Amino acid sequence: MDVAAFIAEYRGVTRDNSTPPLWSDAEILGYLNDALNEACERALLLEDRTTPACCAIALVAGTDTYLLHASVIKVKRVSFRGRALTESSVEAEDRRDANWEGRTGEPQRYILTDGQLRLVPTPNASVTGQSLALTVYRRELTARSLAAPNNTAPEVNERFHLRLMNWLYCRGYSKADAETFSSVKATEFETRFTADFGAKVDANVQRKRRDRRPPVVRYARY
Repeated sequence: MDVAAFIAEYRGVTRDNSTPPLWSDAEILGYLNDALNEACERALLLEDRTTPACCAIALVAGTDTYLLHASVIKVKRVSFRGRALTESSVEAEDRRDANWEGRTGEPQRYILTDGQLRLVPTPNASVTGQSLALTVYRRELTARSLAAPNNTAPEVNERFHLRLMNWLYCRGYSKADAETFSSVKATEFETRFTADFGAKVDANVQRKRRDRRPPVVRYARY
């Protein structure tokens, strides 16, 4: 479904045949972009390891922290020269080496914070210009629009398109207007959307997950 098809589906189900319509094309488009973001965040629909903008980070000597692309929701894997780096934390590094922040060399581990990736040790001149390879879960790279070239179908697989509509209806029936507002319908469609894509994870839970120390595997001695 392209943008026009989403709008037509919305108007057909809501029977929005008024002149002027109860919901403008721009409003429905906004609901669509919101639905795409919600679905990608809840269900991690878009896994990517090939798009340079979000999956490659060029290293600079003396720089240990790098911004992740704005579309990135979660980092699944980080590698350098074909070797996977180990996820770590500030606390784990403090336990490992009291002077770790002053070490330089080829990156071995990484620490994730909100929208940033920190490397351990700090890259030195020997790796400048080389790149990390990331596998990430992300949102759509480009928001849909009413005009070309971004009025085409979203990246999210077409099998999810009709399920996305439930969020559009939820947003539409939440519009504060006597002719559109219905808390009952809004709740009904939000429940359907949650059943398809999962519950929304709030920012506090996301922070706690991020700050959680990576598990340490201990091996028994024989």
